[in-house]
Amino acid sequence: MVRTSFAAALLAGIVSATPQQRTQEGNTQGYPFVDPLSDYQPPPNPYNIDGAFIDWRTYKANGVNLGSWLEKERTHDPIWWVGVGGESVIDEWARKSLCQLLGERCGPIFEARYASFLNFTTIDTLASVGVNTLRIPLTYAAWIKVPGSELYSGHQVQFLDRIVTYAVQRYNMHIIIGLHSLPGGVNSLDIGEAFGHDAWFFNQTNLDYSWMAVDRVLDYIKASPLGLNKFSISPLNEASDTNLVGFGTSAGLTDKGAQWINQYLQGVLTRIQKVDSRIPLIVQDNFQGTEFWAPYFNATDTVVISPHVYYFAAAGVYANYVNPAVCGQAQFIAEQTKFPNFVGEWSLQTRYNNTFAGREEIFNTERYAWNEYLSGGTFWTAVSYATTPVDGEGTQREYWSYVDLINQGVIKSIVPGKAYC
Repeated sequence: MVRTSFAAALLAGIVSATPQQRTQEGNTQGYPFVDPLSDYQPPPNPYNIDGAFIDWRTYKANGVNLGSWLEKERTHDPIWWVGVGGESVIDEWARKSLCQLLGERCGPIFEARYASFLNFTTIDTLASVGVNTLRIPLTYAAWIKVPGSELYSGHQVQFLDRIVTYAVQRYNMHIIIGLHSLPGGVNSLDIGEAFGHDAWFFNQTNLDYSWMAVDRVLDYIKASPLGLNKFSISPLNEASDTNLVGFGTSAGLTDKGAQWINQYLQGVLTRIQKVDSRIPLIVQDNFQGTEFWAPYFNATDTVVISPHVYYFAAAGVYANYVNPAVCGQAQFIAEQTKFPNFVGEWSLQTRYNNTFAGREEIFNTERYAWNEYLSGGTFWTAVSYATTPVDGEGTQREYWSYVDLINQGVIKSIVPGKAYC
């Protein structure tokens, strides 16, 4: 049984930042949303045996992000987005937020999409090629309601729990819970809160709310009957305090901004350690490189450093020449040895000359490189409906949607002993 005191607290709201009241079509049962396989015996997991915590130094994440699901992105769900909000609404907040536009229909529309965007069969498909790790991004509004925020705050945690329970009980997957946005905005992008928002930096109120969201994540993990050892926490994503100047490079973060991030991360680490110091803290490198963040932490801390590796925006990268660069970059990342390194996001699209025929070789090379030299990675993303054309053949969906790539025969199970670097 779950801890009923937490279930009551989750529904009633905790401290001053509270989950929004349930909507017309919201879950009425509380935590957990569903326990679909309470009698199912999960398969053995060589990284997670008899309740032990995984060791990210030896763990190999063959993973996928559940992106644009509980944190909606227009890029990867454009048809739904335009259908409910129109062409002019660029993010969930916007000048007139999507929820303001939808009015009383906001909750039912969002939660219907949470239910339809992916489901148990999505997890089955991922598991069919050996996926063992899910990285699941959410907004802070999934955990707390911040005064003045226009992000939808409903029953994201219950939808999360439904999929997490299934993935862990049926396939013994490891779960990384991500906070992709924080109050005020972390990078002037929709994924950080809203376009033009970077007021998270240097604002103590927003920092306090952020720690509050982390506390709620930890409450969820503590209450989960799945066990503390099934989870890692990634509390920040691609932060930048330069209003997009230099974003995606080391120039996208000032020294002052890095110190602010460190203050936040140290507070997160302290909170995690009060629960259980073995719960891994995933430190996203904010495009500074893995070596940059290592000195901020003690060698005894349970920390994993996580770069994001994308070639679609890299100058001069052609699909037919990218594989050697992948192998070289993995080896370069591995030079940071104080903590394990894990590629939190990657995809198949390159800047130029994308081809359907070349996808399988690029995928195999990236997956191999991250597992051979690092602690693996999580592909972005499980499901994409992106319609933007790429340079070369097709649209982004054909290079970013893991489930589609499986169904098209591009992604297969790892072949033991086969090298690509």
